[in-house]
Amino acid sequence: MKSNPFKYGKTVDGPFFYGRERELEEIKLSMRSALNLIIYSPRRMGKTSVVLKALRELEEEGYPTVYIDFFKVTSREKFIELYARELMRGEADWKRGMKLLQGVIRGIRPVMGFDPGGSPELRLTVDPQLAAAAFDDVINIPAKQIRKKPWAIVFDEFQEIEKLNGNSFEKELRANLQHHQHAGYTFLGSQRHLMLNMFSRKERAFYNFGKLFRLQKLPEEESLQFILERFNAGGYTVPEAVAREIVVQARNIPYYVQYLCAEVWQLARVSGKTPEAVAEEGLKQVLTNQADYFFGMISQLTAYQLQVLTSVATEGSGSFAGEFLERHRLYPASSLQRAYKRLIDLSILEKQEGKFVVEDPLFEMWVRENLRG
Repeated sequence: MKSNPFKYGKTVDGPFFYGRERELEEIKLSMRSALNLIIYSPRRMGKTSVVLKALRELEEEGYPTVYIDFFKVTSREKFIELYARELMRGEADWKRGMKLLQGVIRGIRPVMGFDPGGSPELRLTVDPQLAAAAFDDVINIPAKQIRKKPWAIVFDEFQEIEKLNGNSFEKELRANLQHHQHAGYTFLGSQRHLMLNMFSRKERAFYNFGKLFRLQKLPEEESLQFILERFNAGGYTVPEAVAREIVVQARNIPYYVQYLCAEVWQLARVSGKTPEAVAEEGLKQVLTNQADYFFGMISQLTAYQLQVLTSVATEGSGSFAGEFLERHRLYPASSLQRAYKRLIDLSILEKQEGKFVVEDPLFEMWVRENLRG
């Protein structure tokens, strides 16, 4: 029995990872050279997958690595715990690993807890009275424990740091990291405006801290070839026209390419029909599956913001042009400016070449089909 040849909703590698050869080599070269890199792009473009692949390949070459997802960092203490866990990751004997950590990080200790599924889980806690010392210890380990090869350290969704104690945590991190000569830091972010503010504005702590690197879309032909090959691996020969239509519908965003393909493949298996016969139904099924999530997105909006969103989705882009405002009755321009800002802050819209576009192509389709008057 063949399994689904497509994967989405998690980081991918192996046969599920495609393209990005040039980007992968550039990222690894930066890490090997202990340089700092700021990678940004909208969500679901594959940033985390390509960077984790780079880390895995560097680990095989003997580089020490650390990966921290800032979505999980809710406090200074949580940052210390996550960092310490990464340092223990390569230790087969956790008791030995814990002893080593306690020798270099003040105030850290193990406790037994339970994971969300109810299974026993080893956790690390920090003595609140020694939190400042523990933070100083853990963040400076790459400077104090110099290895034969430089540390490759990744902070994913780094824009989330803004939710932690204002600019204080940002400044404290920069004050320490700038002295680490034997470590290269890679910062990932999915909110372009926040990442550019953090690394391009003189008043911010991380101003000019590294090279800005925008992860662009893959060439459409690479996505097309991937779709044809994976459907073939899953037991189907798909017409090129069907694969090309999926690329268009997914706006060539890797996550959505695999999501749509996975749904079409599954419908074909269940129905006994060919993928081309169920391709349209697959798209409808995906939009149905996402409906509750999409309703949650629009529930955050005022009536005017929803009107702006619907107008942008209807035309494919929005602007401040007088004819656009007139067609959709979006006066005054000051209200439109505030609405655009709010929609960008919610990661619903993004600005591309002076135009405002819906970030999620499936959400855009759903808005057009369900909210347009």
